[in-house]
Amino acid sequence: MKNLLLQLCLFLVVASVTNAAVPPLNVTVSDSTGKTAFKGTTKTEGDFATAKLQPGSYVVQFTATNSAVKNGQYSIVVGAGTKKVVANAVAGEKFLGGGVAMKVEVGAGLNVAGQVVSGPTVVNSRYYKDSLGRLQDKAQDQHQEGFQGQNTNKMIRP
Repeated sequence: MKNLLLQLCLFLVVASVTNAAVPPLNVTVSDSTGKTAFKGTTKTEGDFATAKLQPGSYVVQFTATNSAVKNGQYSIVVGAGTKKVVANAVAGEKFLGGGVAMKVEVGAGLNVAGQVVSGPTVVNSRYYKDSLGRLQDKAQDQHQEGFQGQNTNKMIRP
């Protein structure tokens, strides 16, 4: 019995480290004119999805008010259909300042979906693994650095 209890405790510790939770982040999706198309928060697994959007360029901005993100390192994958963008190794402090923003192109009849995961890469993201359900060629991936605040002309290293 003692051995079983020890094994159970060890399993729970390993499981919690493997699936480290990401504190809820605020997500704002704006079109090329700056008009807000979506505003919400990430779910318990760090994911979010908008309704279908008009075709065009969008900026997805992540911010936080929870200081639990401060000392963490996160990775983000955002996509619309077969196109996705990735930001790896983003310092948690960036979410508390002006936020982290990513540009994404949206085609006709598509929505924007994504996920924020703990760690230096998005390899643990289900959105990255299933490639948003549509990506068939990894050569279509586009990696970009995160950039801060509403001023999309000044990029900062994640």
